[in-house]
Amino acid sequence: MIDFTLRHFESFEDHRQCEALQRLVWVGDAGVPSNMTITLQRHGGLAMGAFDANGVMIACVLSMLAPAHHPGALRGLCQHSHLAAVAPELQGRGVGEALKRAQADAARASGFNLMTWTYDPLETRNARLNIAKLGCVCGEYIRNCYGEMRDAMNQGLPSDRFEEDWWLDREVRPNGEVVAAAGSLIFDPRKEDARIEIPADFQATKRNNLGLAQAERLRTRAEFEQAFGAGYLVTGFTAFPQKAYYSLTKVG
Repeated sequence: MIDFTLRHFESFEDHRQCEALQRLVWVGDAGVPSNMTITLQRHGGLAMGAFDANGVMIACVLSMLAPAHHPGALRGLCQHSHLAAVAPELQGRGVGEALKRAQADAARASGFNLMTWTYDPLETRNARLNIAKLGCVCGEYIRNCYGEMRDAMNQGLPSDRFEEDWWLDREVRPNGEVVAAAGSLIFDPRKEDARIEIPADFQATKRNNLGLAQAERLRTRAEFEQAFGAGYLVTGFTAFPQKAYYSLTKVG
């Protein structure tokens, strides 16, 4: 069992540790330098970390105050989470989920009901956390969102991303409908109108056959764009050792 503390950044050292942790996770690349993490925290964003018993940062999240793309967002604003990192040796052990939930609590306490962020839809670990565990939904696909990326995890392929929504004031009604506090229907989790399959281990696919990985990127891009254009929303995710797929629900 991992012993850690969750808290907001409190010192320059916290911001420097965040920068160093990014280099470990993305193998040499620090996407958000400490001068930017400091600036975002001072101007409406959230900078939070998980720290071990020795005060070493083992995970971090960073979000910024942003205009919301949905009318149900309070004050027309959301917290857009740009960064989430967990030390490589601790990934998959619940630290990241605990930190995301703490980030959501902080956003609620600041008067927000919506968080958004992007992730690669072909990364099953992220999909399992974001969609299956946290209950995010997605209806937006962004082609090559960040352009060419040079870190080991992303190089060699277009940086396509989902931009997903985590409604922090959702409730589940007795009939199974999930609604926002304002009453707008988000999705019905009892339904599954379509499925889109993805590689069970996309990083392994890239290592073993980059051409196949590129083909999977383009195939799933076309399928998601077609589905979202037809009014479908990603509402679920299921993964097995040899198979993984998203569940989609027709809305609107």
